[in-house]
Amino acid sequence: MLVLSSGPARTEELAGQLAQLLQPGDVITLEAPLGGGKTTFVRGLAAGLGVPEDEVSSPTFVIWQIYEGRLRLHHLDAYRLRSAEELEEIGLSEALGGQDVMVLEWPGVAEPLLPADRLQVRIEYGTGEEERTLELEGRGNWRPRLEQWKP
Repeated sequence: MLVLSSGPARTEELAGQLAQLLQPGDVITLEAPLGGGKTTFVRGLAAGLGVPEDEVSSPTFVIWQIYEGRLRLHHLDAYRLRSAEELEEIGLSEALGGQDVMVLEWPGVAEPLLPADRLQVRIEYGTGEEERTLELEGRGNWRPRLEQWKP
């Protein structure tokens, strides 16, 4: 599914709407170029779960942040990690098996650890300076849920 966003506020709004579909244990992978809107997207998801917007920041330097809302939201940035083993060392496998929602930026190194049921989100720059294209792919149990979503 392709969705066009006119700017950061719309990206947050779309992610907030998508948050209404989230269930315990969900995994979302998130890819975008640097400055492409990953944190903006997560801020919208968090707001949709009842997390105050100002609590959400990029986890690039701390790697992992956790936000309390309707569902606990884990926001993990694997940009600086080199292997699935590093992710296992910091507890990704345990977190994936729980009831919390996991959003994983730069998921490439985590591929061997990721569940088949997940939502993949890819954000690309659009034609305008603020415009973004969001490509969403539901895998496994996410496929029918995503088909019901009307952005």
